[in-house]
Amino acid sequence: MFREIGAYPPAGMFSLGHFILLFIFGGLGILFYYLTKKWTKEKMMIFFKVFSLVLLAMEIFKIIWNISVYKISHETLNRFIPLYYCSIFLYAFLILSWGKGRFGKSAMVWMTYGGIIAGVAFLMYPSSSLIFYPAFHFLSLHSIFFHVALVLIGTIIIKKEFYIPSRKDFMTFVYFSLAFMIPAFIFNKIFGTNLMFLEEPIAIYIFTRIQEFSPIVFQFVMFFAQLFLPFLFTHLIFLFFSQKTKFKVYQNEEKHEEISTSDH
Repeated sequence: MFREIGAYPPAGMFSLGHFILLFIFGGLGILFYYLTKKWTKEKMMIFFKVFSLVLLAMEIFKIIWNISVYKISHETLNRFIPLYYCSIFLYAFLILSWGKGRFGKSAMVWMTYGGIIAGVAFLMYPSSSLIFYPAFHFLSLHSIFFHVALVLIGTIIIKKEFYIPSRKDFMTFVYFSLAFMIPAFIFNKIFGTNLMFLEEPIAIYIFTRIQEFSPIVFQFVMFFAQLFLPFLFTHLIFLFFSQKTKFKVYQNEEKHEEISTSDH
């Protein structure tokens, strides 16, 4: 469970281990969602505060384990520096749980327009831990648990109306994303890391072909794809649900503005 790469065969994507982990943690997430449907916002916010600290503790443990096993070098920095797209969840969750006003709202905007779709994409295509470690390894368990939590918290934010989605918050989403993407880009150039997968793709065919064609073009595409596409795709999904189903994600602007104003 705590062995280094190569000690056991990796689980691999779309494997039995992948689906078992998805079933277990996904089931727990759904169960929690239904058991807490009647919780007030105040009670849910208390849970947010506690759970955000639990996730932080798990991340710190993961970093300590990676350093103890793989040591610190240019080659190992990618393993434990939490500056990947889904890693933004950790920071956003802490900010929205413990912060207020504009910062809290910005974190919820990212969680809604970037976090949910990123979490779902990873759970469907977990191109990190499972391609290196067995399903029972704690890094595999952590990665699936972490991304199920990402989707769960984002969904709760919408359903409990902590934040009402609005396309007007596009630039808020961009600025919040840039606060993490720019440091990752700079860190890559200084230390030769691959944070945010901005230097080299991982297990995604189309990005691999672009990188083979031109590393510079790949970096440009990867940076701006992560910066803009999550919001665009999520907006289109919300628009479809609002127009074609009873799940009206986009509600009236007055209610959005009312909640936004009350946060300041």
